[in-house]
Amino acid sequence: MRKYCRIWLQLTRLAIGTYFSNALDYTSYFIGKLVRFGFFLVLIGSLFRFTDSLAGYTKHEAVLFFLTFNFIDVCSQALFRGIYQFRRDIQLGNFDFVLSKPVDPLFYSLSRLTDITDLVFLLPIVALISWTMNAIPALHSLSSILLYAGMLFLGMIIVLGIHIISASVTIWQVESENFIWLYREAMTIGRFPPEIYAAPIQLIFTVVIPIITIVAFPVKAALQVINGKWLAFALIYAVLFLRLSLFLWGRALKKYSSASS
Repeated sequence: MRKYCRIWLQLTRLAIGTYFSNALDYTSYFIGKLVRFGFFLVLIGSLFRFTDSLAGYTKHEAVLFFLTFNFIDVCSQALFRGIYQFRRDIQLGNFDFVLSKPVDPLFYSLSRLTDITDLVFLLPIVALISWTMNAIPALHSLSSILLYAGMLFLGMIIVLGIHIISASVTIWQVESENFIWLYREAMTIGRFPPEIYAAPIQLIFTVVIPIITIVAFPVKAALQVINGKWLAFALIYAVLFLRLSLFLWGRALKKYSSASS
């Protein structure tokens, strides 16, 4: 574990050096993220100018769904951004060199490009989550906060599994970049409470494409509006999903043909 922490820190330093080599691009990219986040806050504020609730949730509860979506989305971008370079590594044969390194190829492929912009952007998101949770009386208990944190962890495990499956599919079929972009587009489902969608859609995005499990379950667990069966489902689902993704990764490696073969 200490070895991989040192590797991650070194990869992060290299990524920071890359970003700061062009300060103008880095600054404009960060400002663009702030503007995008600001527009979504304006959208939320506009919605609640004429109503005090959304799908049975108060204003602050609905905002918590939106902030939780942003937290998970930004975390995945910051920690697993290397997967967006994986297709290029396969095409150019760079993955051959990764396999020859004394480091787990999956770890390197996922974390080789840590996005420092997103890491910095996490700070205001966490601050807003804390402020929003403080404004919701039901979230003042320690159990609610622990449930929220625990379900966020399970959600990140599922997100990790999705990125691993994306890497596996890329080895099988190089022209598979749209898989990860399907996930990115589907994640937008989590911006609002799932009750605004029809029941069949909720089921699909809970089990098949588990966006609701990733984003909505932490908020529902914190608000204590979800029963224990669904919490157990999330735990089992996250564990099995990660095991499945690792199994597919192992199978994909066995099928990999190097650039020199």
